[in-house]
Amino acid sequence: MTPVPHPRRIAQCALVLLVALGAFLAVASPAEAAKACGRQVIDDWYDDGRVDGTYPLHCYDDAIEALPRDVRDYSSAKDDIQRALQARMRGQPAPPATTDPTPGEEGRGSDPTDTDRTDTTPGGTGSDGDPGGGPEAAPPVDGESASSVPIPLLILAGLALLLVAGGSLGYLIRRYQAGRTTPPAV
Repeated sequence: MTPVPHPRRIAQCALVLLVALGAFLAVASPAEAAKACGRQVIDDWYDDGRVDGTYPLHCYDDAIEALPRDVRDYSSAKDDIQRALQARMRGQPAPPATTDPTPGEEGRGSDPTDTDRTDTTPGGTGSDGDPGGGPEAAPPVDGESASSVPIPLLILAGLALLLVAGGSLGYLIRRYQAGRTTPPAV
């Protein structure tokens, strides 16, 4: 027979785990904020091949370090971000793009009357004219962001987890049933 843990001991362990989790989140938050700053610059470049926004100077360096290798090697992203950094240091507007980051999509995003895009800003109106100022359960998904995870990949991961859970449950049920049956007497 195994001893039953005391409720006070369980509460102490739970408190220690909560404090450790809080400390981990406090340390991880500044690093995530730095990543988000560089990611905003990359997303800005992905939008139209130039960095239009104004960001803190370290964000440009973070963006260059965070560029995927293929984008750094086969596009002008690194050069465009460095030119935007130099223009920002001189107080000038963003320089024009040297190349188009999305060949085959000429003019996408440059026409303000483009009907394919919808306003997803808080308080704006969606494509159906309904004001979007109400509370939302989750923010809209941006599938065009450089850091977004493809939706089919998330679906496959969910199915894989369900299959693993089902297999584990079947194994546990078999083990439980094998322990309940008694071997025949000889």
